[in-house]
Amino acid sequence: MYNNYFVAMMVYYVVISLIMLDNFKKMKNREYQKEIAEKNRHINTLIAEQERHRIGQDLHDTLGHVFASLSLKSELAYKLIDADVEKVKAELLAINKLSRESLNKVREIIDDVKLPSFIEEIDSIRKVLKDADIDFTFENKELAQVLSPTKQSMLVMITREAINNVIKHANASKVHGKLKTVNNHKLLLMIEDDGKGIDSDCEVKSISQRVQHLNGTLAVDSTNGTKIIIEISTGGIA
Repeated sequence: MYNNYFVAMMVYYVVISLIMLDNFKKMKNREYQKEIAEKNRHINTLIAEQERHRIGQDLHDTLGHVFASLSLKSELAYKLIDADVEKVKAELLAINKLSRESLNKVREIIDDVKLPSFIEEIDSIRKVLKDADIDFTFENKELAQVLSPTKQSMLVMITREAINNVIKHANASKVHGKLKTVNNHKLLLMIEDDGKGIDSDCEVKSISQRVQHLNGTLAVDSTNGTKIIIEISTGGIA
């Protein structure tokens, strides 16, 4: 009789212990899930903030690029207004076309429906610098295709900002750029001009921030014109 009672009590305590253990595990699991959900909300908030900053920076760089081009074309049209009416008309048509294209680019950035191609950007830069009477050459632009769309978009903005600096500050007559693979897992971007060099770090601040976002390296040499060298990894999505 005593043995049966002892066994029953042991079974009772084992069952109670298992129930308590199960409840404890469920409670810990709920706490764990709650912690994960909180961390995910925090991560999503950071991502959203980072994305807003990226879009804002993209708008800043794109509009800077556009207004530099519009300024050059309108200045040229003004100089030609008394000399060649047909050329003035051509420049005004070009300004109108650039304005419409720029509006589409801004819409793309805001809607985030299209990441710009590096090859397309180089072709666009060539046209802008031609209008500014600046000779432009670029080697191996197709190497950018090894990058993810996000990284390629960032490289586009870096290149665009570098060219903006040339147009606005360098007083250069030649610009040369190239892409080069390094150790099969890194990509090097080099842009150099024969202008007067960079006066302050402010002119490369935006570029520096983008390179940091890509965990890359930036080197600037202004001893003879300006040479910018950027190195980033080809892996990942940025």
